[in-house]
Amino acid sequence: MHDTHLIEKIYESIVEICRQNSIVKVADIHIEIDEGSHITEPLLLERLTDRDSSLFSCTDVHIDYRPLGKLTAVITSIDGESGG
Repeated sequence: MHDTHLIEKIYESIVEICRQNSIVKVADIHIEIDEGSHITEPLLLERLTDRDSSLFSCTDVHIDYRPLGKLTAVITSIDGESGG
């Protein structure tokens, strides 16, 4: 249940960053997640794609596990295509 909440927060943060930077398609994303989390790269990509298949259609997800604290993730970089 905790990981579901964290995935939703990650999704919301990515969407906001993309909106602020006019990114319409995410090509590559790097995230640091607490080492106690059960979130994996395939799981996160699946959940992101389920929420917005156009934004995450060809995305590579990279996760580094660090001792960050429960329910903590840090988006370290997003690379993508900008629109308009």
